[in-house]
Amino acid sequence: MRSLGPRLEIAVSLTILMVGAAVVAAMHLTWPEPQLPAMAYSVSSGDSGAQQLKPFEINDISGAAVELKPGAEGKREVRLSNPNPVAIIVESLSAVPGQPLDATGQRVAGCPAGVLTVVPLMDIVEIPAGGAVEVVMKVQVAADVPAECAELVFPLTYSGRAKHG
Repeated sequence: MRSLGPRLEIAVSLTILMVGAAVVAAMHLTWPEPQLPAMAYSVSSGDSGAQQLKPFEINDISGAAVELKPGAEGKREVRLSNPNPVAIIVESLSAVPGQPLDATGQRVAGCPAGVLTVVPLMDIVEIPAGGAVEVVMKVQVAADVPAECAELVFPLTYSGRAKHG
């Protein structure tokens, strides 16, 4: 095959690129305008000008631990604090037990986290702007608690959801 020379090769390459760009531009100009769907959906938090809420604080203030007797019930007192300048409504509050720890802070494999259950708060709670409310959550101990669970601490991870009051 015969070489065209460096200048002619550049000219041919540029011509091919320009023709390609012209084809793309012509296709774009001739494509029909997109049609709006027959139904459009929108998700809104309600007030379009509403400010973003800061997360509310969840603090376990119970003090004493729940004794791990088989089938026992106990309670956790929890303080919910609202750092926002507006009232909020707490719609859900739950706690998930973690892997239990011994006195040295080590995990104990023979005692599963499922031995302890915290019943989610079912009541809707309103917290005034900058205020706090205390609620009680029920704790249930399984009927078959392994002996390895004696004298252990179960860490609880609390979570919840709130909206403008």
